Amino acid sequence: MRVAVWSPLPPAPSGIADYTAELLPALAAHFEPELVVEPGVPLAPELGRWPRRRPAALARALAGGAVDAVLYHLGDHHRFHAAIWRACRELPGVVVLHEIALHHLVRDATLHAGRPAAYVAELARAGGSEGEEAARRALATGIPLDPYRWPLSEPVLDASRGVIVHSEWAREQLLARRPAARVHVVPHHLSFGGHEPVGRDEARRRLGLAAGTPLVAAFGAVAPSKRPRVLLRAFRAVRSRHPNARLLFVGEVGGELAAIDWVPPALGNGVTVTGRVPFADLLLHMEAVDVAVNLRHPSGGETSGTLIRLLGLGTPVVVTAAGPTAELPDDVCAKIDLGVGEEELLAETLALLLRDEPLRRRMGANARRHAATAHALARSAAGYAAALSPSS
Repeated sequence: MRVAVWSPLPPAPSGIADYTAELLPALAAHFEPELVVEPGVPLAPELGRWPRRRPAALARALAGGAVDAVLYHLGDHHRFHAAIWRACRELPGVVVLHEIALHHLVRDATLHAGRPAAYVAELARAGGSEGEEAARRALATGIPLDPYRWPLSEPVLDASRGVIVHSEWAREQLLARRPAARVHVVPHHLSFGGHEPVGRDEARRRLGLAAGTPLVAAFGAVAPSKRPRVLLRAFRAVRSRHPNARLLFVGEVGGELAAIDWVPPALGNGVTVTGRVPFADLLLHMEAVDVAVNLRHPSGGETSGTLIRLLGLGTPVVVTAAGPTAELPDDVCAKIDLGVGEEELLAETLALLLRDEPLRRRMGANARRHAATAHALARSAAGYAAALSPSS
């Protein structure tokens, strides 16, 4: 079976690009993948082993039998996914929805491109007359729609042969909107991109971090939905018990946070924002910290590849007890409920983990075992093969 894979690919600065490149060799055990590459888009040298096809030739390849199916990887970033979003509805295939809220992608592809009528049409396709009315009201008032109330993934569901998501929560959200959709759950795979873990002490040595400093970190792009202000307030309480503790934000700061001073001056040099770091350094930071924090609300249905790597490295992680992360076994991470008391519970949990090394070790060991089995690369590849099977 020959499958055309259309996705952002390295060296594009996209988590989905890295995800796809990691998965390709495992997929090759089940079918023959080829890459759909737009003209002028560079590819990392390690991808040279895979055949390539231009998007313009894809329809002819399917009609002529040169390709048996198309696998689309779709996220919410206009720069990397606009062409894929258009193609997957015109040329049906199996779509990996890395997040189920595509509103920002649709908005950028229509409104920001000066096509308000197309935006209204997309809301109508997704939500009928109610969606059309909501779009017209947003255009008239200038008040943007809630992307989680209007995810705009319905037209993709309607046009696809099947959809792959990474959690039961995401599947349930999609089926609530389109009960007849064929939605497959394939766990997000674990991969370290060819790098071997080096251990906490060696990671700190390479990064120049003191061996005895209590370290807490959040990873990935810093965005409001990852609740950085909640983490900062909780960390301020933690510092009253662990005055030498440091908090790292390992990732770039974008959107509204990039335009304001969101780190309280009272925390002084206790907080460091590294910006985006090379992948090898990202893994070193993941190993170096005592506790990682992976909060998210509201959720667009995405499963964090960063979180899966943290689990695979045996790093104790604190997550939000909602959305996809609520499905993790209780013994592999600490879960924080949303609502009243979230900040206080987070502070207590971080303080407990920082002072209780045996607890961190047990949690890390459980996490490592869980990731090695539930998120094994071969298991994910088999799930893809099942979803792409003509009989599925």
